[in-house]
Amino acid sequence: MITQLRGILRSVGDEELTLAVEPFDVEVLVPEHARRQLQAKLGEMVTLHTIFYIEGNQMTGRMNPRLVGFLSPIDREFFDTFCSVDGVGAKKALRAMTRPVRELARMIQDQDVVALAHCPGIGEATAERIVAKLRRKVGKFTLIVGQDAADSTASAETNGTPENAEPDVIRDTFAALLSVGHNESQARQAIDRVLVGKKKYRTVPDLIEAIYKSRDEE
Repeated sequence: MITQLRGILRSVGDEELTLAVEPFDVEVLVPEHARRQLQAKLGEMVTLHTIFYIEGNQMTGRMNPRLVGFLSPIDREFFDTFCSVDGVGAKKALRAMTRPVRELARMIQDQDVVALAHCPGIGEATAERIVAKLRRKVGKFTLIVGQDAADSTASAETNGTPENAEPDVIRDTFAALLSVGHNESQARQAIDRVLVGKKKYRTVPDLIEAIYKSRDEE
């Protein structure tokens, strides 16, 4: 399995780009948002986080290996989640990803079917299926922060009331926040903010949704 490629960006097409990974030139499909960001990097060394899949029809015997590339592992994870919806294959997902992952995740989290339906290749019926299946699965993607977040050596312990969430829920939520770019201090503070009340959080999606809503209220 090829999970990462690093090479010189040779060309950028409408849906794909070519990386020079000596001694090969490798064609990689990329989402539209990533393609726009990479257009200005021709001739530069770039790193893509990749997924390998087979495109084609077994009945006709025409099966083509494909690499899909992303600018970060979290974008790759969102793509994989997005493709789990019936009727959303790799090609459709790539066309639809014209905005940052955080914005797409917020459309799903907020059940904004109208906005989601305007993404290329996603009509109203598909948007409704996406929301129905993924609303409880995209919470951490709505909380993605920039790559320049400061490092911290702070402890993973939080100051929130432990009775409001089981330790494993707090621990897994903390890990999810780290995976989308929060440093340890930011993750701990985000969890603390929603554990100070009386509401109980029994699952990670419940706690992440509360964190998302608390950020919108700030």
